[in-house]
Amino acid sequence: MSWVDKIQDPFTISTGSGRTFTFAWRNASRQVEFNYVEFEFPNLPGTLVQRGEVKGTRYPIEIYFQGEDHLDEAERFRAAASDKRPWTISHPFYGTITAHPISLNFDNTQLNVTKITGTLLETITQDNPKSVIIPADKIKFNHEELKTTFGISFVTDIPSPGTTEKNSLIDNVSEAYNQVKNRISDTLDAEEYFNAFNEANAAILEATDFPLECITKVQSIINQPFQFADSVKNRVNMLVSQFNRLRESVETLTGKNDKKIYENNQGITVSSACAAAVTDPDYENSNDVVAIIDIITNIFDNYLEDLDGLQSDNGGDPESYIPDAASIRALNDIVNFTLSNLYDIALNSKQERSVILEDDSNVILLAHRFYGLQADDSTIDQIINNNNIGLNELLGIRKGRRIIYYV
Repeated sequence: MSWVDKIQDPFTISTGSGRTFTFAWRNASRQVEFNYVEFEFPNLPGTLVQRGEVKGTRYPIEIYFQGEDHLDEAERFRAAASDKRPWTISHPFYGTITAHPISLNFDNTQLNVTKITGTLLETITQDNPKSVIIPADKIKFNHEELKTTFGISFVTDIPSPGTTEKNSLIDNVSEAYNQVKNRISDTLDAEEYFNAFNEANAAILEATDFPLECITKVQSIINQPFQFADSVKNRVNMLVSQFNRLRESVETLTGKNDKKIYENNQGITVSSACAAAVTDPDYENSNDVVAIIDIITNIFDNYLEDLDGLQSDNGGDPESYIPDAASIRALNDIVNFTLSNLYDIALNSKQERSVILEDDSNVILLAHRFYGLQADDSTIDQIINNNNIGLNELLGIRKGRRIIYYV
């Protein structure tokens, strides 16, 4: 069937409540991603890519209600969209799609139409066997195992660290510590972190005789922010700050041992970010979860890119550097399992909605409209916090202002 024929088909959405809506639409697009892993081999040009299953496709949407009753239709759709069950979409170009909305923005600035934009994330519907493993426990257990794997790999390649290696470890520990120390909100965490910093430095001085104890203490100080009493966002950002700071030195690494230290320290940082993402999760909505997914994906991709750049052309020279395959595979498994579970969390979290105000309003009216008023004014505070409303808007919010809320 040609696109001219397909474009005549209606764009419909059946929400979880069973209500069906038909829309005018524009700008069809979709983003398809795959699970994959890359392997590099000494003396063999190119990269071996093993591709897994396709991930859920993302569909940015731009749809419209038109006509005299478009405001009423949009309000009925907004109410129906609050049902958390998946939608069934009949798309003129892409056929039948089962998906959840991640965000929806309602724009009524044009009087004769309601414009709705947002993103749909495709979901599977079959009932899979239920795992008896708690995902957060598995990720943290595998994280601890990975520290051991990385530690053994380090000692195998650097059995007797010398002055150069000690200085590199001291620099990395200091950089990591300085990136985090002033961000810690809990006094006990700050004390334990300072003690871990001192223990790591003491262990580095004895690294020649006790290399495994040394790298274990170094990993401990790098790893520690994921356990802090703080929000997921803050803990992950601390680890990303460490990662980015250490990454600034990657272009200066020339020796095999310095590259090995980088492999170890940054690998632990990536794994720690995965552990932080599932430890005491406090995600308020699906957008918060998706933001952490993007962060973890980004630092893992950067890590693999760095190792690829550091790797020697061949492994024939004693000074050649080849990343440890077992460690990288184990880290890849942790990252993929973490991302999979974060997607599950996102699909079951509150979803963002937004409207462009049709008339002047205020925080009390908006809290009543979208959440209902509470005796403790919590919904008013939620409107204020989610929309960064300052003193100049507390008494009145002008028509045309975009207001975010969550369902």
